[in-house]
Amino acid sequence: MKKLSILILPAIFIVVITIMYFTYFAKTGEIGSFDKFSPGSEINQGINVFVVKAKGFERDANGNIISFYAADKNNVEIKVTSHEPIPPEIADAEVVELLGHMHENTLTAAKIAIVK
Repeated sequence: MKKLSILILPAIFIVVITIMYFTYFAKTGEIGSFDKFSPGSEINQGINVFVVKAKGFERDANGNIISFYAADKNNVEIKVTSHEPIPPEIADAEVVELLGHMHENTLTAAKIAIVK
């Protein structure tokens, strides 16, 4: 009986940790909302958004993409800029994952990853 209880407690612990991970930390393809961003905050947050191709892509003198527009689940559109080069594949993407922070009506992305 004692051996059984020694196995049950770690099993329960592993199940609880697994549930917490998939509930709070696992990535989802769900489109987020810009409402969770605090304007002027320097804290980077992650969000999945739609790429607004109709507004085009701003490019530098070398033809590299330096900014684009994104829309959240509430159809709020904002301009996205990045200190790092934005991958050219973004022009064909529908959904991207952004990690960044807001400055007024612009999201400054530290990381941009194509989801779909």
